[in-house]
Amino acid sequence: MKVFKMILLGVFILYLQLIIAPYFTIYSIIPNFFIAYFAFAGIRINAKSLFPIAFFLGLALDVMYPPLLGLNSIAFIIIVYFVCKFQTSINKQRFIIVSLSILFLNFLYYIIFYLYHLFASQNLESFFLYLLLSIFYNTFVSILIIYILSLSEKIKISINV
Repeated sequence: MKVFKMILLGVFILYLQLIIAPYFTIYSIIPNFFIAYFAFAGIRINAKSLFPIAFFLGLALDVMYPPLLGLNSIAFIIIVYFVCKFQTSINKQRFIIVSLSILFLNFLYYIIFYLYHLFASQNLESFFLYLLLSIFYNTFVSILIIYILSLSEKIKISINV
C-alpha cells in the first residue's frame, strides 16, 4: 500500500512540476520538486520499489524536454541510490543534517546537468553562477517540500458517513 501511495504522490509531483513549478521561476530557474520527493520516498519505501518509480518519473519528465532525454532518469536513479544508501545513517530529526543532505542531493543533480552542458555546448561563461543559484534555490524549495510532505503524512483524515 505504501508503494502505491508513493506512486500516486510521484504522479502528483510530476503534474506539479509541469504545471505549477514554472510559476515559481526565479532568474529562469524552475524549482525541481522531484529531489524532495525522492528524499522523502527513499525514507518511506525500499530501494527496490523506488528505482523503477525514479526511472519512469524521470522518463516522463524527459519526454517534456526532448534534448535531455534520459538525463533526468539517470540523475533520479543516482539520487535514489544515495538516498537509500545513506538514509539509515542520517538523523532525520535534526534540521541542519536534513538541510545538508538536501544540499548534497541538489548539488549532485545539478552537477550532472552541468557536466552535460559542459560537453554539449562548451559555452559556459555565466553558467557556473547559474548553477550555484540553482543549487541554493532548489535546496530551499526542497527543504520546504520535505517538511510539508512530512507534516501532511502526520495528518489523519477520517470521514464518518
